[in-house]
Amino acid sequence: MFTHASQLSFLLATGLLALGADRTSPTAISAQANAPIAAIQKLKSAKISFGAMGTDVTIQGYHADAAHLDKALAAARAEIDRIEDLMTSWRDSPLVRMNDGANGEPQHVPQELSDLVERSMTVARLSGGAFDPTYASVGKLWDFKADPPVLPADEAIASALTSVGWQKVQVDTKASTVAMPAGTRIGLGGIAKGYGVDRAMQVLIDHGIEHGIVNAGGDLKALGTDDGKPWEVAIKHPRDRERAIAVVPVSNVCLVTSGDYERFFELDGVRYHHIFDPRTGRPVVGGCMSATVTAPDAAIADAVATACCVLGPELGLRFIESLPRIDAILVDIEGQVHVSSGLETAVRK
Repeated sequence: MFTHASQLSFLLATGLLALGADRTSPTAISAQANAPIAAIQKLKSAKISFGAMGTDVTIQGYHADAAHLDKALAAARAEIDRIEDLMTSWRDSPLVRMNDGANGEPQHVPQELSDLVERSMTVARLSGGAFDPTYASVGKLWDFKADPPVLPADEAIASALTSVGWQKVQVDTKASTVAMPAGTRIGLGGIAKGYGVDRAMQVLIDHGIEHGIVNAGGDLKALGTDDGKPWEVAIKHPRDRERAIAVVPVSNVCLVTSGDYERFFELDGVRYHHIFDPRTGRPVVGGCMSATVTAPDAAIADAVATACCVLGPELGLRFIESLPRIDAILVDIEGQVHVSSGLETAVRK
């Protein structure tokens, strides 16, 4: 199901091979963990919080110069706003115009957009279609804000499903074009938030920040340490948000959580959530309640977490174990926790 050839092309495309192919825990990736604690604790700290990309975003950092730190945080926020403007599907954007203009012919799009669409298609190939950005072709039928909630008609779902399939999309990153049939739509909700986190962290690094964290509603990237101590992230149980099922130390690594609790409605005792099975056009059944993924890249972690929710714990862990530098904590529909090999010693349950 998960082929070596497509995996290799994915690794080359995302730069993961440069980090090495051995499977080690995220704590082993830290380049800053040995910095003198006393020196770090003398740094100024600052944090900003705001709403973007449909969630709450927090950016925190440390630097010797408080004014410079404030500028760095503001620049990181501006970068997230820029990514949202480029890839949102809720208002006019290059992504919306690309979807509306689909007619089977190549459309020129911003280079950044074509690159992320290509990365999305690579994860789709890797996961056997469990992650499929063209789910948006049928996902548009589901309104999670409707009150009272309404289910789409079976006929409408069946019709829209004919437009779903990552194989329908052709991307030429050199020409910066995307081609897909009329009716096929791409949604980047399963990867764009992570990409925004990646870009915001890069802005902090470009400003000389060596210790910080960017957290966008559970998609986060940590750099260095937190006041001389490892950053730690509590993984909440998807059905009991007051209970942590694990605490993961992270440094210079990304951690992303996807789950069926983020957007959902209940009708006649059935929970309908926003993670779709591309094969059925309906919320996935029998997958995972939540998937927490660690990786060097938040965009890829975001997409892989979505794929794991669709695949379920057994196939999800098999998928994870096929990828270097990527690990996961999966919670199945019974609430049982499944941990990949690279996190067995890093996780405190």
